[in-house]
Amino acid sequence: METRNRILIVDDDTSNLMELSSILKADYKIYAVKDGTSALEKANEVLPDLILLDVVMEDMSGFEVLSKLRKSEKTKDIPVIFITGGTGSDNEIKGLTAGAVDYMQKPLNEMLVKLRVGQQIQLLNQFRKIEHLQMSDQLTDLPNRRSFDIKLAEEWDKAGQEQTLLSVILTDIDHFKKYNEVYGHNQGDIALRSIAGTFSQALLQPAYFIARRDFEEFVVILPETDSHNALDVAESLRKHAEEMVIPTPDGAPTKITVSVGVNTRAQEYSGTIDDFLTGADIALYEAKTKGRNKVCSYNLLSEKKEYESSDAVREPETVRSTVFIVDDNETNLTLAEDALVKEYRVIALSSAVKMFEALKKFKPDLILLDVEMPEMTGFEAMKKLKEDTLYADIPVIFLTGLSDAESEAYGIELGAVDFIMKPFTEPVLMNRIKNHLNIDEMVRDRTRQLAQRTEQLARRTEQLVRLQHGIVFTLADVVENRDSNTGGHIDRTSLYMKILIDAMLLQGVYSDEMIGWDLDSVVSSARLHDLGKIAIPDSVLNKPDKLTDEDFLIIQTHPKVGERIIEQMTKRTGDAEFLKNARYFAAYHHEKWLGTGYPYGLKETDIPLHGRIMAVIDVYDALVSDRPYKKAFPHEKAVSIIMEDSGKHFDPLIAEVFFKVSDKIMAARDKLSS
Repeated sequence: METRNRILIVDDDTSNLMELSSILKADYKIYAVKDGTSALEKANEVLPDLILLDVVMEDMSGFEVLSKLRKSEKTKDIPVIFITGGTGSDNEIKGLTAGAVDYMQKPLNEMLVKLRVGQQIQLLNQFRKIEHLQMSDQLTDLPNRRSFDIKLAEEWDKAGQEQTLLSVILTDIDHFKKYNEVYGHNQGDIALRSIAGTFSQALLQPAYFIARRDFEEFVVILPETDSHNALDVAESLRKHAEEMVIPTPDGAPTKITVSVGVNTRAQEYSGTIDDFLTGADIALYEAKTKGRNKVCSYNLLSEKKEYESSDAVREPETVRSTVFIVDDNETNLTLAEDALVKEYRVIALSSAVKMFEALKKFKPDLILLDVEMPEMTGFEAMKKLKEDTLYADIPVIFLTGLSDAESEAYGIELGAVDFIMKPFTEPVLMNRIKNHLNIDEMVRDRTRQLAQRTEQLARRTEQLVRLQHGIVFTLADVVENRDSNTGGHIDRTSLYMKILIDAMLLQGVYSDEMIGWDLDSVVSSARLHDLGKIAIPDSVLNKPDKLTDEDFLIIQTHPKVGERIIEQMTKRTGDAEFLKNARYFAAYHHEKWLGTGYPYGLKETDIPLHGRIMAVIDVYDALVSDRPYKKAFPHEKAVSIIMEDSGKHFDPLIAEVFFKVSDKIMAARDKLSS
């Protein structure tokens, strides 16, 4: 399998093609073409990782080729390095503005070619690692839910266009909450990794796509697969799970089973993708209700098929529900106890007072409560039960000889779930109790599921935040490692950002605009403000001398480049709020209050607040830091420069807050550098 990065070389000079191919072929898979038309065809065919593109060619110029590449959805993100024999800066500026990532001059220098190409490939591979992090489940290394959603949408569209079948399998680990409670979350993680590995190996078709969709739920997409074959795959997964033995750290074996739901999209299906998944969810729920460790299929044409293993793992014997019978009549107690004792754990009590004594030791699943009793009536006991949060959720059925509607209405108003008239018969008593216990168990089960989902959501949110911060730090480090002149700039500006925003909120400066801000997310996203510098050539970014006018024009492209990169990330990941903050920082931190900044020349409050805040701290850090062309200014001098430009370069309100906390910022800087 080809693992090397692919490079497309485009040059109408055969000697240049041969020279570049010779330099790079040891490290990369090389494709070479001699004109722009062939370049566009080959780029769409092989989707290279990098294109080396001659500027001057006969059929179309490199600029025209780049423009067409950027207009195609398939090729718009492929990085391009221009190759030119010209020495002027105009074409270089034009190319970089159009979206090229670098320039190489002819005649070619072998070492320089390797370095420039290697740098772009390294950046590309780092981006791919970051994208992999975003699209992968960190525990199992399977694709995550976001990746699944994207893949399913692609296969859904393809099946619709080509009129092919599409199946999906949902699996859920049975009683996984109980497994975690018994063996601990670390062992639960081991089980999840084990089942992910087992399922991956069991899926023999390369086209099948498996992902971890939720906490204990795995999903498989099966393109061009009918319902019968999908059921065969699902049954194979169920059997593999059943046969697994997952040892604990001390060597004790543990077992798990899975319930599986399957759905197949027929060629004539006209429903939505949500309907399709809902069908699979219904099938999964059916598998659970039929006893778990089963496979059920939901067919959109109302055909159903079910596999059940003859030697399915038996669930532990169900613990019998506890029923309190409270009646002052000995005969009624005996009759009720005899009727229920085969199915339930029965505790017979002759008064409401004794019931409350028993409640201190046992919490029943249901109470049969006589209405007319001495000492305390059933209605009085009911009021007392509902006043205590420990017992308020216990379902109560009244036993009564009263037949008037008012008494029944009053009991229901107090919270009773039903009334049974005396004298009662065994079938009536058994059916009423069974129905209400089933309803109560369903409510409790849904409540447990909700609590579990809430816990999972909290854990997933925490994981996503950690992942988000990890990606941001990685990207920011990529930028800072390229720029040898700004070491520590990102860490420092993030620290200043937090101090300044906290002070603005405290002093009521633009606090209305910041009410909805997640401050941790905002400060973290500020680390990407210089992301566009990834596209600035080393010859400019790390120039040891003062920048020329031409160099500065190239540097001025980085806010738009950063904005474009973040917009692409937003389209791919959907992380709108966090990346919106990052985009504002990247695009607007070089705008100036009077409209003389770049890249858009915005003025005053037309500049997003993120950009106006970053402008102050970005310039401050540059002033107090050494550069090849200047020594660092003292803190006091830097603050003085900021205040002199208040109302010209900087928002005067933000500059004033900065002035008030400048000593705190200096102290933070000293602490960070110590």
